[in-house]
Amino acid sequence: MRYCGRQKNGKALLLTDDEIINNALEQEKSGIKPHYAFYDYKKHEKITPAGWLVWSLGDGGCGVVYRRKDGKMIITTGLQGDFCYC
Repeated sequence: MRYCGRQKNGKALLLTDDEIINNALEQEKSGIKPHYAFYDYKKHEKITPAGWLVWSLGDGGCGVVYRRKDGKMIITTGLQGDFCYC
């Protein structure tokens, strides 16, 4: 289980890696285009391919899943400001 932060009701949001990746795959199957990438503020460029936003909590950060060139799905986590919309 991966701790993803606290929901508005105070409960911890716990997700497995499989649940997170399956959510991104469902978004892809539904036709949702990937739009979020980890951003390097020093170089002013995105440093990951665009991915799907899986969770976003006001005080707990967010998680984005992107697909590498070899097809493997990667989970990245951080605060909302760590990602850019592309």
